[in-house]
Amino acid sequence: MSNYNKVQFISWEIHTGPFRDHAKNLSRYSGIEGATAKDLRLDVSNQCIDINARLAFTADAMSKALAKADPAPTTLKLFMAPEFLFRGAGGAYLHDLINGWSGDAPAAFGLAAPYNRNWGGLFGGLQTLAANAKFENWLFVFGTAISASFPTAKAVNGKYLLDPRQAGEIYNTALIQRGGAHRNDNYASRKHYKSGIDFLDWNLGTRAHRDDRVEPLDPATLIPNDARGVSEGSALFQIPGVCDGAGKLIDFGIEICVDHSYSGGNWANKFGRIRTANKHVKVQLIPSGGMNLKADSIRLLPAAGPTPRAYAFNCDGLAKLDANGECAGIGSHTQVWNGANGAPVPAANRLLEACSGEIKPGTDVVAVAALLPVAGRQVDAAELWNSGTAVRGAGHVRILKARDL
Repeated sequence: MSNYNKVQFISWEIHTGPFRDHAKNLSRYSGIEGATAKDLRLDVSNQCIDINARLAFTADAMSKALAKADPAPTTLKLFMAPEFLFRGAGGAYLHDLINGWSGDAPAAFGLAAPYNRNWGGLFGGLQTLAANAKFENWLFVFGTAISASFPTAKAVNGKYLLDPRQAGEIYNTALIQRGGAHRNDNYASRKHYKSGIDFLDWNLGTRAHRDDRVEPLDPATLIPNDARGVSEGSALFQIPGVCDGAGKLIDFGIEICVDHSYSGGNWANKFGRIRTANKHVKVQLIPSGGMNLKADSIRLLPAAGPTPRAYAFNCDGLAKLDANGECAGIGSHTQVWNGANGAPVPAANRLLEACSGEIKPGTDVVAVAALLPVAGRQVDAAELWNSGTAVRGAGHVRILKARDL
C-alpha cells in the first residue's frame, strides 16, 4: 500500500482527431495501412504494426514525463492521454488485438512473426511499459482504444468468418494502470454514449468504419450502473494500494468525453455520469476528443463545501480552448480545476487551462519524438496522428507542479 499526500498531473497533449482534406472533401483516420488492403477494418497485420508503433511513441512520452516528474515517493504521478489515442487506419482495431493471445494467433488472421504467437496486444503492451520499476508511484490513464467486433457468416468453404457487410459493434475503452510492480492493479472503463463526431461520416469509400455503420455496445437509453465495486464499465473506481496521506483508498472517477456532459436515456440529464450517480470523487478524470470541463458535472470531495485537495483533470485530443475555456479550433488541451462543486468555477480554481504545448507558468512542456524505429523502419509520428493541416505528430507532454492531495 502506498500513501500519497501530493498529486502531480501529467498530460499528453496530442491531436487524435481525423485527417481532413477539405480541398478534396475527403476524410480518413491516420494510421499504418497496407497499400493494397481492400478493407482497412480487417487489415489485421498492419493493425498489429500500428499498435506497436503507437506503443513506441507512448513509451517515449512516458520517458519524457519521467525525466521531469517529482521523484518523491509520496507524490502520485497521474499521467493521462486523450480519447482516440489508439484506433488505427480503419478507425478501430479488431477487438481480438486489444488483449492479444497467449498461444497461437487465430489462423484466419494469417499473421507472421512476431504477431503469430504469444503477443500481448495493445493492453498487454501498455501494461509492460508501466511495469518498469521507475514508474512505481505512477498511475496511467492511457487515453482510449477503439475496437470493433463483427458478426460472423458462413463462407463457401463452410467456415464462419467475420462479416463486414454488417455493422461493427464498437468499444471505446480506457485502461487505467498502476505503474511499477503492480501489473494486476488496473481498471478498464468504457465510454457509454457515442457522439456524432466519434466516427467519420464522409471518407474514402467504405474501407473504414463510418458513423452510419457502427453500433455502440450499449444503447443510449441505458443509464450505466455507476457504483463502486461494479466489476466493469463503471465511471467510479479505486486502485488497490493507491491511498491518500491518511491511508484511505483514493476515490477516482472517469467520464470519457461526452459521458462528462450528458447522461441518461436520450440525453435526459444535461450533466455527466458521476453527478447522475449522485457520487463525489477525489480525482475526476475526463480523457476526451472535443470536450472541456463542465462546471455542472464536476463532483469533488467533500460533497459539501470547498474542495481544495480534490481535482477535475481533462486531457483533450481534438480542440484548443478559447479565452472562456470552451473548445475552439483544432489542436489539444489540458484543464485542471479544483474548488467548490458546480457553477460558477472561480478563476482561482481553474488551476490550468493550456493548449497544444503552449508555455504556461508552473508547467514543464517537452516534445515527444517525431521519428522512432518500428518493425525495421523509421515511423513518422505524423503517420499515426495528423489533422491534415498543421497539427500533426506525437505532440508534447505537460508536467504540472505537484499539488496537495
